[in-house]
Amino acid sequence: MILFDTHCHLQDPAFDDVEAVISRSVEAGLVGMAVCGYDLPSSHRAVELASQYAAIHATAGIHPHDAEMVTDADLDAIRALALSGNLVGVGELGLDFYRDLSPRDRQIEVLDAQLAIANEAALPVCVHSRGAEDVIGGQLRRYAAASPLTAGGRHPGVMHCFGGTLEQTMAFIDLGFLVSIACSVTYPKNEESRRIARELPLASIVVETDSPYLPPQEHRGKRNEPAHVRAAVLAIAATRGIDPGEVAVRTTANAHRLYGVAAPAPAGANAR
Repeated sequence: MILFDTHCHLQDPAFDDVEAVISRSVEAGLVGMAVCGYDLPSSHRAVELASQYAAIHATAGIHPHDAEMVTDADLDAIRALALSGNLVGVGELGLDFYRDLSPRDRQIEVLDAQLAIANEAALPVCVHSRGAEDVIGGQLRRYAAASPLTAGGRHPGVMHCFGGTLEQTMAFIDLGFLVSIACSVTYPKNEESRRIARELPLASIVVETDSPYLPPQEHRGKRNEPAHVRAAVLAIAATRGIDPGEVAVRTTANAHRLYGVAAPAPAGANAR
């Protein structure tokens, strides 16, 4: 199978063996991995990894948990990265009203600033939304309406590891967003995730690991890594009653379209 992990954090300290992890991932069939920044240092590290490995693509952004500490200089630095030509997206950005680690009004301000950066750079966004679906829907509706990507027929972004209801999910699809299914779809109690994986149009689905977090059921309690994205593909195929190869091909094509990157040749997909 050819696979694309649309959201991982290979710059995390958990990956002190990142070269081996990337090699395993490529050997497992991954032709792309989006390493997503969540603060300024992790965003710079994502760009660094993308410069070293052809299968790696970088995004840069500020996670809502860190919104309270964000300065104008930080946002200027994210803007500079977005305009540098070295990114395929802006994020991980969004709202988290579940853990509320930053004041909600500041989360909204930082989100809006990054959405403006994404539109200026004509890049899609990687959206984190937890407990804030009704609020973020309005922000993303305005963003998508102004996005040059929407005008050009591309997706304005992806709902990363989305944990909302099917009805909420469909509302974001109506705005042009893709929805990313994580390896948590394999958890026995995660029936709503499997319902979403079954009911959504396959054209609206991509897959991710959110490594090093959310390992598939068979690896619970261990570090997740991009090679495990296969588990999400298998779970989607099982719940839809279709061939896993079809899910792999379609979700990989969706990921390439989302990030605006060409599918690489299988050979030489590791180091640049």
